[in-house]
Amino acid sequence: MSLSYFSRFLLLFLFLISTTPSIAQKTSPSLFISKNPKTNTPFLQAVQIEFLKVADGVAALPTLPRELTGRRLLSVSRAYLKRITYLGYAFQLTGDEKYLKAVEKNLLAAADFQDWNPSHFLDVAEMTMAMGIGYDWVHVDLSEESAQKIREAIVEKGLKPSLAEDYWWINTTNNWNQVCHASLAVGAWAVSDYYPELAKEILARSEEKIHIPEAQYNPDGAYPEGTSYWEYGTTFHVLYLDAFRKKHPELGLPVSEGFLKTGNYFLHAHGPTGSFNYSDSRQSEVMSAGMYWFASKTQQPSLLFKQIPLLQEFLDQKRTLDPANTSNRFFIFLMIWLSELDTTVIPTPDQLTWTGNGENPVSFQRSGWTKDAIYVGTKAGSPEVSHGHMDIGSFVMDAKGVRWAIDLGMNDYNALESQGVNIWDGEQDGERWSVFRYTNYSHNTLVVDSALQNIHGKAEILKVKDKKSLKSTSLDLSEVYENHLKSAERTTLIKKGREVRIVDEIQNNSDISKVRWGMMTYDAIRFNGKNQAIISKGEEKLKLEVIYPKNAQLQLYPVNPTAKGEETNEGMILIGFETTLSPDQKQKLEVRLIPMN
Repeated sequence: MSLSYFSRFLLLFLFLISTTPSIAQKTSPSLFISKNPKTNTPFLQAVQIEFLKVADGVAALPTLPRELTGRRLLSVSRAYLKRITYLGYAFQLTGDEKYLKAVEKNLLAAADFQDWNPSHFLDVAEMTMAMGIGYDWVHVDLSEESAQKIREAIVEKGLKPSLAEDYWWINTTNNWNQVCHASLAVGAWAVSDYYPELAKEILARSEEKIHIPEAQYNPDGAYPEGTSYWEYGTTFHVLYLDAFRKKHPELGLPVSEGFLKTGNYFLHAHGPTGSFNYSDSRQSEVMSAGMYWFASKTQQPSLLFKQIPLLQEFLDQKRTLDPANTSNRFFIFLMIWLSELDTTVIPTPDQLTWTGNGENPVSFQRSGWTKDAIYVGTKAGSPEVSHGHMDIGSFVMDAKGVRWAIDLGMNDYNALESQGVNIWDGEQDGERWSVFRYTNYSHNTLVVDSALQNIHGKAEILKVKDKKSLKSTSLDLSEVYENHLKSAERTTLIKKGREVRIVDEIQNNSDISKVRWGMMTYDAIRFNGKNQAIISKGEEKLKLEVIYPKNAQLQLYPVNPTAKGEETNEGMILIGFETTLSPDQKQKLEVRLIPMN
């Protein structure tokens, strides 16, 4: 449901007047689950049985101290979010006292911290989410002394610090907004029976502000920050929406149309080998709780086409939930939302092409949904977006179960920050662009005169073709190279489901320019003449052939930066060629990528 300004105002008014009466009717648990969580299918029951084995491992772990990594407490907050929700859910499933004792131990340990590191407020947010859920789920089974200590910690170390100053994240459009407002709302709901006025203030702010980032998903559902931050920000967003809906069923589901479409973005952003990891993202596939929420709310079971196999891997012990790390910390919500779905038959998605316009446009095309299908992800947009890279015009390619055209993805933040690199200085001459992985030098795009892309430029998607014999995406890159080229248009295409072509149509400006075409790939390469190369990965091979310019000479470029804090990129190499353009010259660049039998 898309809301107008008046509708949003009316909803907020109704929300405010409905908050206080609900306080007296509070039950435990009141957030996300009710007493005796559902076990309504053999599949869910099997997942829960395997989950309880993991919960046993979590219960045996010692508590964590307040220990910062660089300037962040975030890894500790995330660990407690995982531990507390796992143990709390295990207690609700079984009633076993060992889980109650373990969750109480973890809740009290976090409550004892001097603070939850408000200088980096995500740390406070995730800890507040953890403590709010844990308190809501088990406080009636704790001593009043323990319950009071946990409750007061939520208030003094979570809610009140959020009111201490006018934080930048309150009105921002990125994941910080979603994580902070969702977490604070959960903390407020948890303690609302003891702190009704404070809770009302926090909840009113969350309901007013958390919808700000929804505009970033418009019009089609694409998320500007990439798949990893989609998993982060969007999951917290749906946690808020799910709690809100269950608290206030009479008010419906107040979200934008673009937001409700975003499950399709996450589905199509994943090829056979993993995600198109543009911006600060990782390629690895994750079990996404949020996708189960979207499948349930939009009645689209096909959204789980790539998710259910990951869950089956967990059941088959091929994918683990390590009790000690912070990954899969939303897993219990996956089980909660799985209980709302019939997963007996998961249909294959209908679309082979998906395009998302908006702040950071992307397009995804594939020859099919099998593991050996060809997949191409193409990136438009701007380096200027939150967590952006100079990856405009870049692409990834999968075929035969291998990612051949590779995006190196994010660089560890703390590794760079510990060396004094200000990776958040994204101005044209900012330190962010001193990091190899963030620049166009490392991406599968053009480099003109050895220059960085223009951070203020934006590439739009010009057209998309979705035919059986030809699937293509065309981008206008002119703004990104405006100081060097008069025009630049790139088309990525899958031809007859058998090969990929990358076609650039460029026109030089009034100076002599050198243009480099490049593709990041594996360093097992054999040249076959000056314009052909065979790339190998295990038993599979890919042929790369330059069609235009006719005189192109393929060469290799090093990809191992020496600056401290930067990833070494072992096993990778950039293959490409250079061409020199005279003033005003028009030039076509065309490269074929052919999976070999």
